Amino acid sequence: MLNEKILQERLAQFNPEPLVDVDYNKTKDSIESYTITEDENNIDLVKTNFLNFLDNNEIKKAAENIIRKYGVGTCGPRAFYGTTDVHLELEQKMAEFLRMEDSIVYSYGFVAISSSIAAYCKRSDVVFIDKEANFPIRQGLLAARSTVVYFDHNDPKSLRAEVEKVVKKEKKPKRKFLIVEGVSWKTGKLLPLEEFLKVAEDFKMRIFLEESYSIGIYGKHGRGLTEHFDIDPSRLDMIIASLEVALGTIGGICAGSQMAIEHQRLSGSGYIFSASLPTFLVQACVESLRLMEDRPQKIRVFAREFQLFLEETCKFKVESDPDCAFKVFTVIEENKKEREEMIHEYCKKHGIHFLITEAGLVINLSINLHENKEKLKRVYEVLENASKL
Repeated sequence: MLNEKILQERLAQFNPEPLVDVDYNKTKDSIESYTITEDENNIDLVKTNFLNFLDNNEIKKAAENIIRKYGVGTCGPRAFYGTTDVHLELEQKMAEFLRMEDSIVYSYGFVAISSSIAAYCKRSDVVFIDKEANFPIRQGLLAARSTVVYFDHNDPKSLRAEVEKVVKKEKKPKRKFLIVEGVSWKTGKLLPLEEFLKVAEDFKMRIFLEESYSIGIYGKHGRGLTEHFDIDPSRLDMIIASLEVALGTIGGICAGSQMAIEHQRLSGSGYIFSASLPTFLVQACVESLRLMEDRPQKIRVFAREFQLFLEETCKFKVESDPDCAFKVFTVIEENKKEREEMIHEYCKKHGIHFLITEAGLVINLSINLHENKEKLKRVYEVLENASKL
């Protein structure tokens, strides 16, 4: 192992050639226009740092220690030389955390969702998804080439009606899958899981639950919708999630039965053909689970307070669930797009940065903001003034 002096000398000498020939002077302005530097004049409500794990020194120190032991990455797929004891530890801990038999770690959140779906759904299958289903789900089904049937957003009655139509037309029974989001990436609405499970069980459908925006937020311990609704996780075939949201690292996870997970080690393209998740990022997730404690409860309290402010004080229409850690909100006026753009621009000029999307204005909350009363007061003042424009 290198001593500290030699390590620093070698780092100082490291000056690699650029991989791509880019004139950074020409692109500097465009890069800076998308960069938010949080300081006394600017507050970043764009990034997803719900539980403030991105700024946690214990996680940073643990990641640093792992880099000194393992380096920054293996550059190899898991099945070759990309697996370390830390990968196996995380898979065990995630399975225990989600109360499933086993789990598998992918190197990228998007791929975890799309590859897990494509590993099971085939051309001959029928898959039912929400009309507002997120992009990774759609891409997974594009690769699977399954027959896709859409139902109305978060509406179990619409799902039942669509399934009945398919069953009525079938000459020979086909495998059926239901893929749903615990919290919609687009609207922030909470899935009525029990009602959807009832439909899936009535028609003997396999159900995959995508929980990127509910793990770490919902449930007493942050285990997601099964804990939130007190539902036995064994009623689900798989729980899929990105680790890049509440857990503050990179990668994705899929949890299910031992047989379902083992199948992905041979059929999950994103697992087989991708270099494994760098070990220090795996350790960051292990630490996030260890430090979860009462953070889910804190962010939910803040989420409800913030939503009440948006609705009662600013008179905005909030689409997202009260406990949801990001708020999707709109104005009620007829010329709502113009008003939203005006509100967004006003807040940006006054140092409050958040997103504007097709669904409306989007603010990502953080327990750090809730604990910083001075910053929170400024956010409230700017938003209230913007709502009166």
